[in-house]
Amino acid sequence: MLRLIAILFIVSLFIPFEFYVMAGSVRIEAYRIVLGLGLLYAVFNFRQALQRADLVDILLIALTVMVFASFWHNHGLQKAVESTGIFAIETLGAFYLARLFITTPQRFYWVNQTFITLLAVLTLLAFYEAFTQHRILHEIAEKITGHHALDPRLYTQDYVRNGIMRATSLFEHPILYGTLMALFFPFAILLVLRYRGTEHVLKLGGLTLSMILTLSSAPLLAIIFQGFTAILVKFWQNARQFWLSMFFGGLATALLIEAFSNRGFFGILISYLTFNPNTGYFRILQWEYTADDIRDNLILGIAHHDWTRPYWMEWMGNSIDSFWLLLILQHGVFALTLLLLACLYAIFNTLNLAHHHCEQHRWMVSAWIMSFMSLILVGFTVDYFGKLQPMFFFMLGAIGWAHYYPLSNRQAEELASEDNSVNTSAPDKHSNGGTP
Repeated sequence: MLRLIAILFIVSLFIPFEFYVMAGSVRIEAYRIVLGLGLLYAVFNFRQALQRADLVDILLIALTVMVFASFWHNHGLQKAVESTGIFAIETLGAFYLARLFITTPQRFYWVNQTFITLLAVLTLLAFYEAFTQHRILHEIAEKITGHHALDPRLYTQDYVRNGIMRATSLFEHPILYGTLMALFFPFAILLVLRYRGTEHVLKLGGLTLSMILTLSSAPLLAIIFQGFTAILVKFWQNARQFWLSMFFGGLATALLIEAFSNRGFFGILISYLTFNPNTGYFRILQWEYTADDIRDNLILGIAHHDWTRPYWMEWMGNSIDSFWLLLILQHGVFALTLLLLACLYAIFNTLNLAHHHCEQHRWMVSAWIMSFMSLILVGFTVDYFGKLQPMFFFMLGAIGWAHYYPLSNRQAEELASEDNSVNTSAPDKHSNGGTP
C-alpha cells in the first residue's frame, strides 16, 4: 500500500498543474490527494511512525499547531481548519510518506533514480520549448482541461532571453522546474563519479542541459552551494571545530553587516545572488516593505492577508520571492524558528552519523546533505510554491533511514558473529569426543 502511494506521489508531481478541480476555495490537484492518503496512512500506523520519531517530528507537529493558530487568529476557525488541512497534507503528508517508505538505502536509491530518470526524459521537450518558444505541454493540458492556469507573463518577452524562452516543461514556472532538477543534481553527479556508466552520464547531461534552459539563477546558485557543502561533508569529521568556528564567525559577520550597512545583510545577499538586477531589486523591496508587517505581527503573522507597501508598488503583486521570508510573514517568528531548527537538526545529525555508514551508502548520505543544505539556502531568494513545498518536506523525511540504519547493521553483524562463535565453539556431534 505504502509503495503504491509513493509511486503515485512521484507520478502526480509530473502531472501538469492545469489538471485540478476546485472544492469551494480549495484547489485539489493529484499530488494533494496522494499526500492526503499518505497522511492518513501515517495516522493509522502511528505506532510505526512513533518508532522512528525524533526531534524533527516534534518540531514539525509544533509548526503545524502554530500555523493553525496563525490562520485562526487572522481568519477565523473555518479558514483555519481548511488552510491548515492543506498545509498539513503538503508538509506532514509528504514528510511521513518519505519517513515511512524510505527505510533503507535501497529505497532511497530507487526514489532518486526514478526522479532523475523522469526529469532526464523531459530534456528533449524542454529543448523544443526553449528554442521554438512554444509551451507545447501546457497548451495540450489546457486543451484537455479547459484551464488556462499558466501565468500569462510566461508567454511574454520577459521570459525570452537571447532568443531562448525559459523552459517550464510540465511545471508551473522555470524556477520550480530548475530547482527540482538541482535538488537531484548531487545524487546524479556522485552516481556518475562512482559508477561511470553511460546511462548515468546521459541522465546527468539531460539534467544539466535542462537546468541551463530554465535560464534561472536558482539552480546555478544551488549547485554553487552544493559545491561548498561537499567540502563541508568531506572534512566535517576531522575538522568539526573549524567548521563550527566558521559558522559562528559568519553569523557574527552577518549581524555586523545588518547593524551597520544601509542595505542590511539580506539586501546585500540578495543583490549578489540574483543574476537579473531588476529581480534582485524587487526582492530587496519585498524584504524592506514586509519588515513592518513582520514587526507588528511577530508571533502569529498575517496569514493570507496582503502585506503593506506603497501605492506605486501595487503593480508588483502580492507574491513574496523567499520561502523563509514568506513563512515568518504569514505565520510568525516561532514558525520560522521551528522549521529552521528541524532542518538544521536533520542536517547536522546526519553529518555526525555519516562516518558510521559503509562507503556503499555514505555517498548517498552525502548527496542528501548537499541537496538539502542548498535547498535551505536557496530558499532565501526563492519561494517554494506549488509542488516544491511538498518536495521540500519529502526530502526532509527521506533521510530518516540514515539515522538508524548503521545501528541496525551493527546489531545484525554482532548477532551474526555471536552465532558464528557459538557454532564454532560447540562440539561436533559426529566427533569422537568420548574417546580418550
